[in-house]
Amino acid sequence: MEQELKTIYEVQLLESNIINNEKKKLIGPKKIEEMDRELEELKNKAEKEKAVIDELEKERRKKEKDLVVEKDKIKKIEAKLYEVKTNKEYQALLKEIEMAKEEIDKTEEDIIILMDRTEDLKKEYAVVLEQLKKRENEIKAEKDRLLNELTNIDKTLEELKKQRNQLLKNVSEEIRNIYLNLIEKREGLAVVNVKNGVCLGCFMNIPPQLFIEVTKNNRLITCPSCNRIFYFVEDV
Repeated sequence: MEQELKTIYEVQLLESNIINNEKKKLIGPKKIEEMDRELEELKNKAEKEKAVIDELEKERRKKEKDLVVEKDKIKKIEAKLYEVKTNKEYQALLKEIEMAKEEIDKTEEDIIILMDRTEDLKKEYAVVLEQLKKRENEIKAEKDRLLNELTNIDKTLEELKKQRNQLLKNVSEEIRNIYLNLIEKREGLAVVNVKNGVCLGCFMNIPPQLFIEVTKNNRLITCPSCNRIFYFVEDV
């Protein structure tokens, strides 16, 4: 019986490894999708910031053209000053020049504001690009690792299942059936250790005398609370 218990414990170790690998097989693609989404969000953020910068520069160029137009307008008005006949016409032209200069001052102020804002955004954009590049490298490395893991996982699972099935042949039909039934009902955990009188499956205390019997590993004993098979291993 001791050898059978040891064997079924080894089967459980393989079973747990199988379950972990099957979880990885399910989680791996989801992680890759999450990383792809994260990268897409970072790229969208960078593109939006670049679009704002482009729009501000477009607005600045427009105002610079407006500035040239206003300055040309002043030159043309100033040229007319020498052609007017009356003081009223002269004063009207001076008024136009004054208004044009005010418009120039406002436009120049707007250009400075746009330049300052653009400069600040360019600095922020540079930081975003640096973060994006760094994250792209990190995600690529992680994706490569996951893809390599997923490529090998089927072979690993095949080998683990082969070993598990082979070991199951070495235990009695009774123990095998109990094990398989518990695996289905107890979320893949049928064989557990006991430590300090506590079942490591359901973490319930067991009677002291039962604990002593469990440590002998000479007969099939199950947990009174969760019905899992006990196999005692030191220092676990």
